[in-house]
This record gives sequence, C-alpha cells and structure tokens, in this order.
Amino acid sequence: MGINILAYALVAGGILLLITGAFLVYPFASSRLAGVAIRQASSPTPPRETVNAVAGQPVAPEATPTLTPARPEPTGGVPLTPVPTPARPTRIVIPSIQVDAPVVGVTWRRGEPNSGGALMWDVPDQRAAGWHETSAPLGMPGNTVLNGHNTTRGEVFRDLYRMAIGDGITVYAGDVPFTYTVTEVLILKEGGQPLDVRLENARYIEPTTDERLTLVTCHPYGSLVDRLVIVAMPTQAATSP
Repeated sequence: MGINILAYALVAGGILLLITGAFLVYPFASSRLAGVAIRQASSPTPPRETVNAVAGQPVAPEATPTLTPARPEPTGGVPLTPVPTPARPTRIVIPSIQVDAPVVGVTWRRGEPNSGGALMWDVPDQRAAGWHETSAPLGMPGNTVLNGHNTTRGEVFRDLYRMAIGDGITVYAGDVPFTYTVTEVLILKEGGQPLDVRLENARYIEPTTDERLTLVTCHPYGSLVDRLVIVAMPTQAATSP
C-alpha cells in the first residue's frame, strides 16, 4: 500500500513538472515563432520562375514580347509616296485657236529610199493630234510630242502658227488635265534642206530632262517648206520666277 502511494506521488509530481515546464517554455517558443513569421512576411517575394522547380537550375527571366508591325515603316520615317502612273494623252484643247480634238498614239517608220531612208513619224489621217508613243507621258519628266496635219485630213493644226508666247494649252489623260504655257514659237526651214539642217530641226522632238510639251506641224498652209514647232512648259514652271 505504501508502494502504491509512493508511485502515485511520483507520477503526480512528473505531471506537475511537465505542466510547469510548459508554462516556462511557452513565452520563449512563441516569441521565436513570431520572429520567424515577421521575417518571412518582410522578405521580398522572389522573382517568378527564377529557379527551375524540377532541375534546380536557374531560368532566364521571361523576355517582353516585341510587336512587329504588319508593314515596315520607311527608312527615316518618311511617308511612302505613291508612284505616279504614266498618263497617256487622249485630248488636246487650245482655246486661242479654237482647237478641241482627240489625241491618238502614232509610231515611226522609215521613209522611202528617195528620201534618204530617214525616220518619219506617222500623222493621224483624221482630225486628231498624234502622240509620239516613244515620247514622255503627261506629268512625267521628258518631252511629250504631238503632231498633226495643217492642210489635209481634218487640219487639226491648221492655225497653230497663230499661237503666241503665253498662250495656254491643256492636254487631258482621260479626265485629268495637264496645263502648259507656250514659251517658244519656231518656224524652221525644212523642205529641200540638207540632212544636217533637218537633223538640227529634229532635236526639238528628242527626249529632254525637263517636263515639256512640243507640238509639230508643217508650214505655211498647203506647203511642206517649213516646220512649225510650239514648245510649252507646265504652267506652274513657266510662270515661276
């Protein structure tokens, strides 16, 4: 009986010591846990996916995607300029001599042997001006050359000799007008002249680096003795200082 009482006393004393120890340790343990929690809360969040979760290897940060424009911008930020479409002349209007006529394309051919085989441009066999198809289109740098009869086949350029410097000419490409101002009126000896003279006359229908309009016919009325040449420049260029 005495042994049982002693055993109970030892067990009770052990329990009492455990309870007392718990009360003594709790404040210290709780303060340590609180400190750990505070440090974890104050630590910055590590960058997302800086470490490979499987292999433990560093992973490069994700690159910001670059947007590529569907159409690249021109170099230097200069807007693209539409390329002009060559304008084929279709109509000529000369108010000072009451001309309003269609324009048709013409080609050249080699003349008869008795004429020295010189190159000759066809002339429309109707009341129309002929556009030399190897000459410049309207609105482009170069020499736009139109010819026409002065005596027969409609006499489209019969009164061309009456034109004066400063007169206006409008040539259309469809509905689009191109305006010119006369700067030269030339009467050149042609019939019966040596080849070098005729070649010199022909330079007026050759290509040029500037933009111009050249009209060509024979002169005087009913004769092939002379060549009549009208040179006109784009109105804006002809009137600028």
